[in-house]
Amino acid sequence: HAEKLGIEVHYDAMVTGIDIQNGEFKSLRIGEHTVSATAFIAAAGGFEANIEWLKEAWGDIAENFLIRGTPYNRGDLLRMLLDHGASQIGEPNQCHAVAIDGRAPKFDGGICTRVDCVSLGIVVNENAKRFYDEGEDFWPKRYAIWGRLVADQPGQVAHVIIDQKAKGGFMPPVFPAVVANTIQELAEKIGLDPNVLAQTVSSFNNAVQPGDFDHTTLDGLHTSGLTVNKTNWSRRIDQPPYSAYSLRPGITFTYLGVEVSEKACMKMADGTLSRNIYAAGEIMAGNVLGQGYLAGIGMTIGNVFGRIAGSEAADYALNR
Repeated sequence: HAEKLGIEVHYDAMVTGIDIQNGEFKSLRIGEHTVSATAFIAAAGGFEANIEWLKEAWGDIAENFLIRGTPYNRGDLLRMLLDHGASQIGEPNQCHAVAIDGRAPKFDGGICTRVDCVSLGIVVNENAKRFYDEGEDFWPKRYAIWGRLVADQPGQVAHVIIDQKAKGGFMPPVFPAVVANTIQELAEKIGLDPNVLAQTVSSFNNAVQPGDFDHTTLDGLHTSGLTVNKTNWSRRIDQPPYSAYSLRPGITFTYLGVEVSEKACMKMADGTLSRNIYAAGEIMAGNVLGQGYLAGIGMTIGNVFGRIAGSEAADYALNR
């Protein structure tokens, strides 16, 4: 469709430099080539694949992060814009971080590595201890907090434990679960202390209160008396075989970006608006997402601000 409109598309065209003068875009370099334009739209994503940049915000634990998407989203253009006076918005350690299967590849694992059964069981760290309410809210609203939660645990690893009752109640990930007939055997298979995990599961089971399980609503089926209680969908883990999935933080996209106006025009650090630079998508996600996440919001930001930026840039070019 773009080609039919007369738009040139260049592949393997990494931007290596940009010329911005007094907030106005002049040209950019692609290798040895210089490209000039009347208006410029930055839509190059965040820096989630740049482990060195992530470490600036997170410290050395970022080495253990897995990147759900391409290894090429290193934030090079974002860094160039900030270095050329763009106004920064968002926090470098805020991101869409999902708990994904610990066996996923370093890059490009995608959505099939996500583990969706957290709300149906319990999650323990490498000390075999629970650390957060698995039933806080519906999974589509809360799944993106679990990457950050796991990142705060020792070794940046956790394990979700379920029993046979949970089978069929969630989208299965690409990797099969580790399965055992007893909790102690399961613990040995995933490298946890068998006695501690057995005690954690037993304490959880004893704390489950009576009620009717209904995963389609906030059913109030909760535990009582634990240091970390589960507020919904609490069922005893007592029906073998038992299953476990290892978890690691899976970074989808970062929230640090360039500040824009409601018309997607990039703001400069001195408080002025650029004459002809616009931004859309994850490179300006911090304007919308301070922290947290709603399902589909990344797509929404790209679509909405892509449309706005394209329209505004075209108007500027036609009326200049």
